[in-house]
Amino acid sequence: MPLAEPQTLNLSAYMADKGPLWERMTAKYGLAPVPYEHVAAWGFGDFIFRCDWDVITSTTKIRQAGFHDVVDSTAMFLRLFDEFRARKAIP
Repeated sequence: MPLAEPQTLNLSAYMADKGPLWERMTAKYGLAPVPYEHVAAWGFGDFIFRCDWDVITSTTKIRQAGFHDVVDSTAMFLRLFDEFRARKAIP
């Protein structure tokens, strides 16, 4: 696959018209009646995912400070998805 420039997406703009879709999904799957405006903070997503600077992180200092517990990301997401389904937040 040839290398290409990153494609940016303005999440706030892209998701701005998805309220009716969320309402149809809520009805179709019997989800909890959470208003679309409360589903996610799209502007925060833009801030987190659209950095225009290098993000370099390390867990070394936090481990040196005694925080040794590790979270298995896959297990965490599977557990959260199950919890969200039980709460009727997602289908």
